[in-house]
Amino acid sequence: MASTLTDNQRELLSALVERVDPLAVAHEMVDAFRSEITGYTRLPESVLTGQILDVSRSNVELFFRSITSTSGPPSEEELLPYRESARSRAEEGLPLEDLLHAYRLGGRLGWQALLDAALPDEYPALLAAAEPLMHYIDSVSAAVAQTYLDEHQHIVSEEERRQRALVEALVHPEREAPALRDLAERVGFPLAETYRPFAKALPGAPTHAHSQLASALRTRGVLALTEGDRVTGLATEDADEAVFSRPQGLYALGMPAPRAELAVALDDMRLLVGVARREGLEGSIEVDGFLLELLLARAPDLADRLAGRVLGPLEAYAERRSSDLLETLEAFLECGLDRRQTAQRLHVHPNTLDYRLRRIAELTGLEPGRPRDLVLLELALARRKLPPGRRGY
Repeated sequence: MASTLTDNQRELLSALVERVDPLAVAHEMVDAFRSEITGYTRLPESVLTGQILDVSRSNVELFFRSITSTSGPPSEEELLPYRESARSRAEEGLPLEDLLHAYRLGGRLGWQALLDAALPDEYPALLAAAEPLMHYIDSVSAAVAQTYLDEHQHIVSEEERRQRALVEALVHPEREAPALRDLAERVGFPLAETYRPFAKALPGAPTHAHSQLASALRTRGVLALTEGDRVTGLATEDADEAVFSRPQGLYALGMPAPRAELAVALDDMRLLVGVARREGLEGSIEVDGFLLELLLARAPDLADRLAGRVLGPLEAYAERRSSDLLETLEAFLECGLDRRQTAQRLHVHPNTLDYRLRRIAELTGLEPGRPRDLVLLELALARRKLPPGRRGY
């Protein structure tokens, strides 16, 4: 459909979009997706800050071009990134309604960014751009929906649908399906009171490699589902851990948990794999090595409050000065509060280290030498390993 915008309106809108940073809007979109859309809370942070952030930025830029040029609706070539993203979301099992919700939400946030940046004399031109925005969202959403449905039909077999339905029923017993026993028999997975949750990732491998991994795990008697660049699911209580060690990568296998606790336990496995991936670890990831992260993930509000008290002042100080107090604090704690070793590691004079430690205490009100304060400082640094804005899953 041809745009009804006049040349003068386009000139005003061109000046307006120049004042809006597409990347900043894209980050706001991703934050909204992870906090407002259920399906996106399950996606790995690497997917959210990777493909989804890139596509969101492209979406903002393309919309801005659509209201400042006479090129008309997005071309098939311009729609390719959104189609590819839709295929990935279908492979991950993200519901179509969540995907379309994201595009509607993104459109609203993009529009709000323009409103916030508009000058009074630009309001009439911006109002005239409302209709092109609606047509733009319609055309992108239609392409995304069609691609999703085509891919979903191609990759989701009846067996996989049953696997997904069974996992959902087992981890959410309050929503248990009436035909659970029949479903379990069809899948060939025994019903029990307890199961072992797991998550496995192949760092650097594409989504289709994880789909193949999930398929291989199913042949070994495991309920396995693809979630972007990881695989999660359930194993029986007597499952052989060697099943998860092939192929190489990293995995977290939880202890047997009753069905009423599986949802939280499975989230813990997602968190462990996510943190371990960022740490560059491989192989089996043990819960005991990440107890602080798990505690913080289960109390996100308190974790954010602690981070604000400790990390906020230190990050603000780093922006004003060249000295990085966070790096100093991390090194001091990792060196077991040994001042001489810390100074050597940071390549600074011991007196410089002492000054920085005093500044840390002044800014946070916490002394590393006091046991209770030391615990809070350790927890705050552990919070840095978790993604912002959610529990870290």
